[in-house]
Amino acid sequence: LSYKELVERVWEECKAYVNSLAKHIGSFIVIAKTYSLAPDDIKVKLKKEKWSQKQIAFANIALSLYELYQLELKSSNKIDFCDMINLAVNKLKTDKNLLKNSYDHILIDEFQDISTQRYNLIKELMKKNQDCKLFCVGDDWQSIMGFSGANLDFFVNFKEYFPHPARTDLTINYRSVKSIVETGSEIIKHNGESQLKKKAIAKDDRELKITIFSSKHQESYRPSYWRQTARHCIDEIEIFLKQKYKPNEIMILTRIMKNRILITELKEYAKEKKIRLTEEKNRDSVRLMSVHKSKGLQAKIVFILNVDKDLYGFPCELENPDIYEPAIEGRRNHHDEEERRLFYVAITRAKEEVFIYSQKCKKSKFLNEIEKHVVEWELPF
Repeated sequence: LSYKELVERVWEECKAYVNSLAKHIGSFIVIAKTYSLAPDDIKVKLKKEKWSQKQIAFANIALSLYELYQLELKSSNKIDFCDMINLAVNKLKTDKNLLKNSYDHILIDEFQDISTQRYNLIKELMKKNQDCKLFCVGDDWQSIMGFSGANLDFFVNFKEYFPHPARTDLTINYRSVKSIVETGSEIIKHNGESQLKKKAIAKDDRELKITIFSSKHQESYRPSYWRQTARHCIDEIEIFLKQKYKPNEIMILTRIMKNRILITELKEYAKEKKIRLTEEKNRDSVRLMSVHKSKGLQAKIVFILNVDKDLYGFPCELENPDIYEPAIEGRRNHHDEEERRLFYVAITRAKEEVFIYSQKCKKSKFLNEIEKHVVEWELPF
């Protein structure tokens, strides 16, 4: 590599990490609060347990801001959302008559995203309401909120937290064709015992192989690969639009929206082709968004970009959950498991067809895991 190329490559990655620092610190504070850990509690953990140099360095920065944040809240007589739940739990524990015998049923949606503090809230409410029935709905395969303190253990090991449970599996998938449903099951299978074993059956038995468009650009030509991907993706969308697909029946997903070169190229080339891209739901536009934002949405055709071993890829190297571990009590979330669930969510947004873009020299291991469900084509230069 020339000096100029070396600086450009390192600078892009360093800049991306620095720009993400505020978000990571915010997540660290949220996670600490979901485990009811004050700054002093985390300082004790840092002294008592073994941590990497990176974890210690990041925790010290985050704790400084956590302390300042708490002082700012106190001085302005405010609380945040995490405080609201923690204070509610404390009030239920100290006031014996609060909400006693008030509920017959407690219903919880999206139970796969439950955190320790929310579990504590439910537990206290159930203690106060001995005859109350608890009804929870969720999908552990779609648990992707680890950055906000979600703890999948409450879902997978439900019987350890709530006695005498009855489990009902909703096995029929009414959204996607058979090939997509089976690919989704294959993805989750690689998470092993950390996921519940369930049978998923597609109502629509069509089998349309998932397509991978693979680029031969070498690692040092990543900007060229991203431009190649953006232009090919928009050209493919143009073909679907000419085939009478509506813009809102097409969705473009990326693991993270911080890949400036790729996103800019997509938007500029789409504008040149008179194709409207939007990050919001709009019947006249093709949706472009992160996988997290797409949860709960669907489209007939889904394009998934950057499925690579890369800073912005799958699994995403920009977001490193190891730095959050000092703020977590109990079992740590395994990074690859959650990233694999994110990949599952991305694939299963599609009703009919999925098109994936990858760089041959940096192919994601997730693509190797679904090899039998895909057909691969080389991207033209």
